Amino acid sequence: MGLCGSRRQQAKERPGGSEPPAQHPDSQLLGGPIQQLLDRDQQTLGCMAMRRVGQALRPLGLSIRSQILKLGEDWIFLFLLGISMATISFGLDVVISKFQRANLWVYDALEGYLALQYFSWVLYHMGLMMVSAGVAKYISPQAAGSGIPELKVTLRGVVLSEFFTLRTGLAKLVGVVCTLAAGSTVFLGKVGPFVHMATILATQLGRVMVRVAGSSENPARKYEMLVAGAAVGVACCFVAPVGETVAVLFSTSWRVEFPYDLPELLSFALLGLVCGALCCLYLFCHRNLLLLLQDWPLSRHLLSRNQILYAGLVTLVLASITFPPGLGQYLGARLTMKELLETFFNNCTWGDRGELGGLNSSRQPSPPPVPDPWLQWSHPQLSALEMLSFFILAKFFLLLLATTMTVPAGYFLPVFVYGAGLGRLYGELVARLFPEGIVSDGIRIVITPAAYALAGAAAYSGAVTHTLSTALLVFELTGQMSHILPVLVAVLVANALSQRCQPSFFDGLIILKKLPYLPKLRVGQSGAHDIYAEDFMVTDLKFLPRRCQYKDIRGLLKSSSLKQFPLVDSQESRILLGSIRRKHLAKLLSEQLSTEKRFQYLLSQSEATSVPELVPGETGTLCAVEKAAETPEAAAEPGDGEALMEEEPGTRLSVKMKNMHHLAEQWECQQLQEQMPLEQLPIDPAPYRLLEKETLHQCYDLFNLLGLRTAYVTNVGRLVGVVGLRELKAAVEGSVKGTFARRRPHGGELQEGDLEPSGAAA
Repeated sequence: MGLCGSRRQQAKERPGGSEPPAQHPDSQLLGGPIQQLLDRDQQTLGCMAMRRVGQALRPLGLSIRSQILKLGEDWIFLFLLGISMATISFGLDVVISKFQRANLWVYDALEGYLALQYFSWVLYHMGLMMVSAGVAKYISPQAAGSGIPELKVTLRGVVLSEFFTLRTGLAKLVGVVCTLAAGSTVFLGKVGPFVHMATILATQLGRVMVRVAGSSENPARKYEMLVAGAAVGVACCFVAPVGETVAVLFSTSWRVEFPYDLPELLSFALLGLVCGALCCLYLFCHRNLLLLLQDWPLSRHLLSRNQILYAGLVTLVLASITFPPGLGQYLGARLTMKELLETFFNNCTWGDRGELGGLNSSRQPSPPPVPDPWLQWSHPQLSALEMLSFFILAKFFLLLLATTMTVPAGYFLPVFVYGAGLGRLYGELVARLFPEGIVSDGIRIVITPAAYALAGAAAYSGAVTHTLSTALLVFELTGQMSHILPVLVAVLVANALSQRCQPSFFDGLIILKKLPYLPKLRVGQSGAHDIYAEDFMVTDLKFLPRRCQYKDIRGLLKSSSLKQFPLVDSQESRILLGSIRRKHLAKLLSEQLSTEKRFQYLLSQSEATSVPELVPGETGTLCAVEKAAETPEAAAEPGDGEALMEEEPGTRLSVKMKNMHHLAEQWECQQLQEQMPLEQLPIDPAPYRLLEKETLHQCYDLFNLLGLRTAYVTNVGRLVGVVGLRELKAAVEGSVKGTFARRRPHGGELQEGDLEPSGAAA
């Protein structure tokens, strides 16, 4: 008995024997319990009250939307983003200051009890860092680290949506508060996490503004919001927007007349060389230390499953080394990161002031509050230069150890402070070599060690991150523009050496995390101009002809996992017409083979069949019993009717299910034979294209500037290949290392995720 027959039987069994009025099959399938729930919800007073409130507020919402459109939603977005991040930055600084003062207050209150002081010092830092690691582990694993590598990859065109959720933002905020409250003991910063939080807030505000303004989202707008968020995050950290100094955080009082002589530029260039060489050593040690921890079984187990325990152990080592009565008295352990920068940018010359050590006759550094933080570098047994040398040596290894923890933290401010200390040490040595200054044209110019600290901070941090904007940053932080030329010389020399020898700090993290990102193509290499797109493109293509059937779509989706497919005119000509995203093809195919259509077909076939009993035919399709009756051999078999009458109900039900299954297969075969309607698909008519003779250098610039992940290679409009981010990356690496092998005329197959739309191609 068919589906309709069973429904008729149920209707006869109802009390009274009355049959309900005929209903549409869809209403029968969807009517029952769902309709009752909807009716019940509509009758509740809460829904009615909400509707009335919504109707009352609708005019107000429309008026607000009209005002937003008049003022411009971009201006309102930037205003809200700036105010929100400034408020978060101010509150974060206040909370961190309270934590650090509370730690020093407890430490000073336990004076005379060395064991209790050590216990309070270690417990404070371990507790904070373990909470920070726990937040990154249990609330949001994406909150660990600085977030700059993931942001670079996202701006490059690879969508990492899980890194820009509110959950990640809240975890990042709590974690970075704990990390920064640990102070200079852990020696980590807030620039990276703050930039990450600003981009998260920009993403969420962008979604709200899109809903309020009633506009549609697009990839270009998301890119602009991320860039604006990153700029706001940097500006809030340093109070230094590009091009204008709003507030000077580290004021200086250097002489402006003849601040330096031209021969002194050689000394600044030598400082840049020292910063670049030490930066290369730091980057090499950092990358290999992370690889060693990943290969060592115990550390790999701790980093993957027990991040909280690992953070506690590392912090125990750091806090023990920086304990003020111990080695911490030579490291300025009681100073915060800001106070360390203030001491390095101080205008006095430590090596020439004999009273620096006499101001502090005790064996311990001066406890706060002190009028001059640089007095923390005074000690009766060691000179300031010896303490500074020990600071540079110890912090090099302590910073390497601190960066291995999986906690929300920034890595720019530590290297910035370290570079300032390195420059200060170099400047003090130069001042000691030339105690009377440099005489040029009868003018004596005194050496300013603070200027070398300024140049060292910009050069070392710029070399670590492979950026030149750090030179502008130090000018905005200090308001000191007189040394712009020597600082730029030091930054350029350090960057030239670092970029030649090692990848940047964040590029190294991208490599270790195996994120999709293009390596840098070295300037001046002629090999990049001798390699063409046809040498590394993929020729084993998966494309979709303009006139195709639904079965072709299903076969294409099953055989390939690409995110988008090129649309060509025909199988023979291969004239590129555009590109279609995978999700649109999958949606069209699911609508063609939808469950509703399948049920409607089965119901219509059951109602139209005169004999409800159906049997499967030999070819797999369904045929009615009348077809079996037309066959003499089948009708002449004796005892068939008795056998059918004696069949068990379960056997008859399985036969019915087989009939329905074959009927569904017949319907699906008919649906797949239909032509695909192109007018129902959103087709990108102008995907990014490359020519066969496009050089590697040109392809690299296009992918970098436009944030591409794929580009089709054409020859007089004919599709001949495709270049993905994977192929371009392999070609760039081969060109840099000199191991590039041409893949003409055949190439490999694209891997999953190579063809993701980005930019205008989306």
